[in-house]
Amino acid sequence: MTDCRTRCFATVVTTVMALAGCHGSDLPGGGTVASLRVSPDSVTVVAGASVQLAVADGSGHAVSGAVWTSSDTSKATVSSSGLVLPVTPGRVTISASAGGQVGSGIVRSAVAKNFTIVDAQFTQAMQAADGSIPMVLLGNAAVVNVLLKTTQNGNESMQLVLRLFDKNGALLRADTTRPAGTLVTAPGYGAPSAQFLITAATLPSVASWQVVRDPKGELPDSQPGDDVFPRTGRAALVKVTVPAVAVRFVPIVQTSNGNATGQVTQAQLPEYLRTIKSLHPVGIINATIGTPFSTAANFGTPPSGGGAAFWEQVLAELDLARVADVTGDPNSYWMGILVPPPGFTYTAYGGFGYIPSSGSASGAGTRTAIAVQIGWFNRPTQARDGVAHELGHNFGRMHAPCGGAGSPDPLFPNPGGVIGSIGHDVFSWANGDATSAVAEPAQTGDLMGYCSPVWISEYMYRNVLQFRGTTAAALRAAPDPVQSLVIRGGIEDGSRVVLEPSFTMTVRPSLPERSGTYQLTGRAADGRTLFSYSFEPAVLDHSTSVRHFLFAIPVTPAIEDSLVTIDVTGAGAGAQLRSPMSASVRALGQQPVPTVMSQGAGVAAVACVDPGARGILVLDRATGAMLGTASAASMRLTATPGQGLSVVCSDGVRSVRSELLSP
Repeated sequence: MTDCRTRCFATVVTTVMALAGCHGSDLPGGGTVASLRVSPDSVTVVAGASVQLAVADGSGHAVSGAVWTSSDTSKATVSSSGLVLPVTPGRVTISASAGGQVGSGIVRSAVAKNFTIVDAQFTQAMQAADGSIPMVLLGNAAVVNVLLKTTQNGNESMQLVLRLFDKNGALLRADTTRPAGTLVTAPGYGAPSAQFLITAATLPSVASWQVVRDPKGELPDSQPGDDVFPRTGRAALVKVTVPAVAVRFVPIVQTSNGNATGQVTQAQLPEYLRTIKSLHPVGIINATIGTPFSTAANFGTPPSGGGAAFWEQVLAELDLARVADVTGDPNSYWMGILVPPPGFTYTAYGGFGYIPSSGSASGAGTRTAIAVQIGWFNRPTQARDGVAHELGHNFGRMHAPCGGAGSPDPLFPNPGGVIGSIGHDVFSWANGDATSAVAEPAQTGDLMGYCSPVWISEYMYRNVLQFRGTTAAALRAAPDPVQSLVIRGGIEDGSRVVLEPSFTMTVRPSLPERSGTYQLTGRAADGRTLFSYSFEPAVLDHSTSVRHFLFAIPVTPAIEDSLVTIDVTGAGAGAQLRSPMSASVRALGQQPVPTVMSQGAGVAAVACVDPGARGILVLDRATGAMLGTASAASMRLTATPGQGLSVVCSDGVRSVRSELLSP
């Protein structure tokens, strides 16, 4: 009876036959032949079984007494009677010689188990179980993880081929690899059987793909039908293009703490961007370094500082600088970089950022964050992780409930704030820092929590991708700069309104994007309403008790001539700013207010002489970049000798501007 297992294998392979070229040789049993032929000349045998080969002359008559040999006894042996016993999987040539003639046949030894491509997925950091997360183009590489299952663990070597096709169905390229390590009966993405790296340059041209096991038939198995994935043909590759991300890194100068300045250099930018590129679906990133920004906010008392009030003040001031910028990309994200001053070994927070409600919003309270510089924390990746964390807030994400992070996202699906699914570090492989896409365990903390180490969950990845949108969802066009009244402040504990001094300056208008609990009103001396807006303050990542607002309202003739008071009311609270200038002396507002300044060690002290000044703001005259602001009549900032400065002094409601040179 024929072994039923043998019938399960394909037996059609290339015939290899060596034919003798002479005639009339004597055989051991007498007679002459022109050639010898081995039969079957090509056969696949299940390991553990055997096959009997026979030899005949050119006329088909059996030849006895032939000498049998195997080309590789590690794969198969042959007895003196032509009985072949497979030893290990592979291909071997079995030869029979008699009377100076040789005949040969091919025997393939197949293992008594099956190999199956269970699954294959494209990924760039995190992929869903069903492979539904699209690939982000322009700047992002991808990895194809392949799961190869076997019915019995082993170390068999075989080819895996990834075939990539273009939009016309033509083969774009074929990449070949071999499984790494032991093949197992239950593979998983924690240790993929094989990985293929697809470069950022290749990815845009790929329209469909397919993975094939052992296309040359080096290692046949019992069910060749599952050696292709997908089983039914090629898989379409789903791709998206997202808008480029422009990030301006701004060094923060702490004038109240010895001018401690956050360090950002061109050489450091790749490190600042590393976690962003590894985890976020960002595509192209355009990173620049902005003009240093000075703040009078006090970090605290050594050795512990960096309380919430410090970060909230710096964040609000830097947001004003971003709104005041009229030369750069209005859709840029501003990332302030600061360093805890000497003597401090602890900071209560590592960063702060706004959480906007819309990916197209670019006004105040949307695209500004601050973080600690690289190299300060003991954990090498903490600072770059912090930058990616704060940018995640600017991408609309709340905290993950990991490590005690405050105000966590109530919809986060994974208990403990972990990523919940296995991720892969594609960026490190594509960047030449690794030889594979290392798996990130499912119990790793999500980037938006406080755990360490971190990766990004499917939940966060999908939401960031959705928030940023595709090129079809164009960013909101920024209005042209006009003379505007910049009004800002905050709501504390929902019961106290704080109004900072307002400034008149040329900026892009920024009006409330949505109505809300609070009302902003500007009035003339006789009580007439000059402007009124309903609004909802911006959300900060760490604080539920403090929320900021900032608006740039175009100055009309009525506002310019008559504005005396600014009110913010709502939720049973309110605050008012009132200009001490009467209508009869309004013309004084058109005259320069004298300022005095001193210079030393690159630091300028600037003051408004007007005793009614309640706020000061200084810009670089040449570039228009805002150098600093203070809710006081004076401030200190970094400046170079001879630098042109524009100093704006505010009485709370109205302001005047002076031009001068740093001595």
